[in-house]
Amino acid sequence: MKRIILGLWLLMFGSVLLSSCTKNDDNTIALIGTEYYIDDILSVIPDSLQTRFFAAFGSIPEGPVPPKIEGSYVMSPKERLGSNLPNWPLSFIENNMWLRFSKQHNGIAKMEVNEVNETVTDTVFVCGHDNAFTVYCINQTAVDLDTAYFKMKTGTIMKGNVTEEGLADFRYATIIMDVETNSPNSFNTPGTYFIYKDSDGLAKNEEW
Repeated sequence: MKRIILGLWLLMFGSVLLSSCTKNDDNTIALIGTEYYIDDILSVIPDSLQTRFFAAFGSIPEGPVPPKIEGSYVMSPKERLGSNLPNWPLSFIENNMWLRFSKQHNGIAKMEVNEVNETVTDTVFVCGHDNAFTVYCINQTAVDLDTAYFKMKTGTIMKGNVTEEGLADFRYATIIMDVETNSPNSFNTPGTYFIYKDSDGLAKNEEW
């Protein structure tokens, strides 16, 4: 039973990066249900984590007038850059991740992410200045079974520089902000983070 519960927990966490922050249709960007609408990027990163996180992730471009990030991109090779989770192997080969940004307006945008043949659509915040940008949002994932209950709140942050070829110096991070579970075997705790980069230095323009 312990292995089953742990396996389900791993399966759920594996989908965190593709858990929707918000729901969209073809014409609107609207937040619904228990989703989170935030206007402070630091609210994605718990206070106790900020110093250690930024040491690995680097500074975040802030500002009220971000560049236009609209377009389609591929993060390849997607390389593990760092985590505070013990035994998180940096040599693990990650799947490519495709991103599409559209409908950017007044600090929000529509973001589509495709990874491992699954696509989700989010509404995200965008800030920055000149060619430098930061994208961020908060999402919540829940699994409710007869034997176990898991609920996880995570933050997502991306940053880079817009160029004619794509998104330079691209970084992608996921931070676990809160976990509720009745399982004694869960291993992901608030403050756990995972940081990735495009290891060739550019998330290239690519339609998908």
